[in-house]
Amino acid sequence: MPDSDPGETTGPAPDAAARPPARWRVVLTAVLGTALVLGLVAAGYLTYRLSHPTTEPFRPTAGSAVVQDADRRDALDVAEQFALRMDTVDGKDFDGYVKGINQLLTTKARTENVKTFDAMKQSYAAADVKGKGKVLQRGVADIDADSATVLVAHDADVTTTQGDIEHHYRWSVELVKVDGSWRVDDFTPVN
Repeated sequence: MPDSDPGETTGPAPDAAARPPARWRVVLTAVLGTALVLGLVAAGYLTYRLSHPTTEPFRPTAGSAVVQDADRRDALDVAEQFALRMDTVDGKDFDGYVKGINQLLTTKARTENVKTFDAMKQSYAAADVKGKGKVLQRGVADIDADSATVLVAHDADVTTTQGDIEHHYRWSVELVKVDGSWRVDDFTPVN
């Protein structure tokens, strides 16, 4: 019988025992691969959200986008132009006056104003009304993707055959988007 050393063991070499079994390597690779994929998805989502901000918390089904500065400026400009065109009147060219205002109105507002303008036409021509306006302040009270409320403070100097008049107006101008452009849908005086 061959002599054997009692301290000798049979089995794999010592460096083989230090490596984890092949099954553990597969599981570890799967866990790390999944973590990598989830990390890439989260980074992509956060990158998308940073370039497409919304008013909602981080949710994939978030609501409407934050109103862009250009939309805010456009709404302010239309409301200001509306006030100026309402104030800049010439009784001798009343049709031109109405045409300029109507360019800024929604179809609904134009329809509602037909009677008002018809009633004003003869009296403005008879009194030789001439007016010039000046916007003092304007500001957005409320805005979303397709509607806005703009406050406009403006003064108008009007001359007539009966004398001069100074008007001090404060209006809340309601705007809506029509085919991508802001249009005045209504306005009301405010105190």
